[in-house]
Amino acid sequence: MERRTPYVAHSDARGRFRGLTRETWAEANFIETGAGQVRGNHSHAETRELFFIVRGEVHVEVEHLRTGERTEFTARAGDIFVIEPMEFHVFRTLTDAEWINMLSRPMDSTRPDLHRRDAGGR
Repeated sequence: MERRTPYVAHSDARGRFRGLTRETWAEANFIETGAGQVRGNHSHAETRELFFIVRGEVHVEVEHLRTGERTEFTARAGDIFVIEPMEFHVFRTLTDAEWINMLSRPMDSTRPDLHRRDAGGR
């Protein structure tokens, strides 16, 4: 899991400009979630995901399935982070929240790269 800062930032009388990424992404989504909800709760074998928090606060929990390394933080408006393959991730919205999600490969509904833990997991 990688937390990022904008690759460029500029502000003037018109407002602000923040560069989120210079990478190529295959799919982009806008997500709205009410306070107290849980999203994610899965991992991907091959897909990378970039997240940009537009509004609100989201508690993020990440565990790398191979190394066991765990990361937890509260993402707020303006935060950018990337979830790598094999990182189990859970998002708990602390407030109403909006975010942009980009995937390195498009989600295929017939063969999704989406893996949930079995009943013995958390």
